[in-house]
Amino acid sequence: MKKYLRLSLAVLICSTYFALAPFGYVAFTVWHLLPAKDPIARARVLQGIMRRAFRLMHDTLRVCGFLSFDPRRVEGSLPEGPAVLVANHPTLVDVTSIMAAFPNVTTVVKPNLFQRFWFRGLLRDARLFEGATSAEGLGRMVDDAVERLQEGFRVLIFPEGTRSPEGELRPFGRAAFEIACRLNVPVVPIVIRCQPVWLSKEYPISRMRDETVNFTLTALKPILPSEHGRTSRQLRDVVEALIHNQLYLTPVQGSRTADEQRCS
Repeated sequence: MKKYLRLSLAVLICSTYFALAPFGYVAFTVWHLLPAKDPIARARVLQGIMRRAFRLMHDTLRVCGFLSFDPRRVEGSLPEGPAVLVANHPTLVDVTSIMAAFPNVTTVVKPNLFQRFWFRGLLRDARLFEGATSAEGLGRMVDDAVERLQEGFRVLIFPEGTRSPEGELRPFGRAAFEIACRLNVPVVPIVIRCQPVWLSKEYPISRMRDETVNFTLTALKPILPSEHGRTSRQLRDVVEALIHNQLYLTPVQGSRTADEQRCS
């Protein structure tokens, strides 16, 4: 009985949040509708509202005993100014946790969500940008991300492209590293751990854990593209190996054929 109560509460918290966000944030919607002389300043305000809302969601999950994560207490820190944040992607709450923990973070939004007419204006005003489903779209996505860096934001990219299989990493694409190389801004590897695994592809919200899930973020030392020849391939290999070794303490193995086909 207790397990079903926990499941009902978790579903209620997450579904209510995602059903309302960001329209549930009255301040977000109102600020979006007001004329702005400085779009970048407005974007920072909108991102601040999102950050507080994400913190509230994670605080609720923590207080209710679902996830132990506190966005105010993460390991490591980010450098000042623009950077590309690169993380593994084990769960559904990886985006919300990073944006709750760090300010001035923008990220990619799935095209099928970004293109919804009632949502697009809000996302654009907060300086989020559309993801890619084609080679042409990938070039536009990289250009949009570079523009956000030039505006002073931090750009979050999950180079696996989708959630990680349990106990593994998918091959990293090169888009995040191409973005960093264009402006020689630091790449910050972020290691996400979730034990026991929950909110993954294998363990959706319906497969409720009996115990509190330990969820942590660790920001590693920034890496400059110029330190690795300013090539996206070499930078990608270094960061992928670093995150893999942090998670599994074993060297990266396997072919990159599929990855090279996906992101040239």
